[in-house]
Amino acid sequence: MSDPQFENELIDEISYDDQKRMAREGSHNERCDLAGREDVRPEILYYLAGDPDPGVRRQIARNDITPRHADLMLAQDDDDRVRSDVAGKIATTSIGMNEDDQTNVYKVTMQALEILAGDQLVRVRQILAESFKDSSGAPLHIVEKLALDREITVSGPILELSPVLGDEFLIRVLNSEPVQGALKAISRRVALGEEVADAIVNSGDAEAVAELLGNESAQIREETLDRIVDQAPGQPGWHGPLVQRPRLHTDAARRIADIVSGSLLVELKKRADLDDDSMAAIDSVIQQRLDGGEIEDLAELWSNAADRLETTGGVEDPNWAKSSKDGPGRTPTSSAPADPEWANSETEVADTEQTRRAEKLNKKGKLAENHVASALNDGETDFVITAMSLLAEVSPDVVRKAASLQNAKALVALAWKAGLSMRLATRLQMNLAKIPPSGVMRATASDGYPISPEEMTWQLEFIAGMAAGE
Repeated sequence: MSDPQFENELIDEISYDDQKRMAREGSHNERCDLAGREDVRPEILYYLAGDPDPGVRRQIARNDITPRHADLMLAQDDDDRVRSDVAGKIATTSIGMNEDDQTNVYKVTMQALEILAGDQLVRVRQILAESFKDSSGAPLHIVEKLALDREITVSGPILELSPVLGDEFLIRVLNSEPVQGALKAISRRVALGEEVADAIVNSGDAEAVAELLGNESAQIREETLDRIVDQAPGQPGWHGPLVQRPRLHTDAARRIADIVSGSLLVELKKRADLDDDSMAAIDSVIQQRLDGGEIEDLAELWSNAADRLETTGGVEDPNWAKSSKDGPGRTPTSSAPADPEWANSETEVADTEQTRRAEKLNKKGKLAENHVASALNDGETDFVITAMSLLAEVSPDVVRKAASLQNAKALVALAWKAGLSMRLATRLQMNLAKIPPSGVMRATASDGYPISPEEMTWQLEFIAGMAAGE
């Protein structure tokens, strides 16, 4: 008795002679089927790459075993869909190819990519950009060509995200005549270097400078920040990012306090990461502006700010901010900065709306990385902490402890346990724990986690023990 499965396999096999016949004389469906198979001889696939039917050529473009010389032919195809298909395939397979190899396959692959990177159809170039934008194994010369593209939908993702672009190249882009939006894209890069930041400020692009200020991981020299503050009175779009800018020095904090609106002044006052000298300088400016009648209704603004700002202890009340009900030597009853006299309504320190939103998403099984990333962008710390604790199945206190200690390894381990990418783990270190760029752990060359699972498991146990011991 014969084996039906074996008989089916025999039926599925196509002899070499039949392959040749079908390629030359087969129907549309036969040629399409042949073009998509993985057991067809390379020369047959190459022949079909010249088929007059674009449907057949699309099958060849998508086929992973198509000879690279056929892909090179298809990269110059008249049909937009064929070129789009081959662009997606070649981009994916080219990542990680060794430039030192200089094999024939490598050379032909790069030749095809160069043609596609200059394709007249924006969609083709976008496909390459999307494939290469966050890959450390993408071919540098192709990435640089895409970064110079005159369509911001192509160049923007590369300029913002590509890890293979160096500072010298970025500065050359900034000093040329880049397409509109290119400077803003560069300003959003993670861990942007000081020299690139200088070039952005020198460009005079107000929107790009606003993006730069809002990029907490960007390294901005004190003297560069001073130049920004000098110009800030005429740039209201910079005021919010300046107020939130990490690591403000005392003079910058004082000068910012002198120009921003009352609501932003309250946000600046509620920051708990500024040193005593900076807070004293801000208090002095607040008093001067109150006395001069420049600002008013700060009590209501202070109360409203408590609903959306994360506050921590450590800020001593100035004389003008002593509440009469507590006396000059009072001890704050919460971990938030105590209310000055212009804020005589009670402060809510717990923001439960963010927590409830994270819990609701998790209950529905929808809580995911994009929600955590979005909350980081919006400064929703309570959402981030709750989401991390739910995804990693730990107490929120564990997340808070890792962040408060600025423990990079513990935060990376929590992100790993939560099933998040190392890219987001990098942002958690900088945005949640405010770890300086020099102390941030980054992804491996393959975008993986830089420490072993065993080490991360130990880190989780360690930080959980510390949180439980408090």
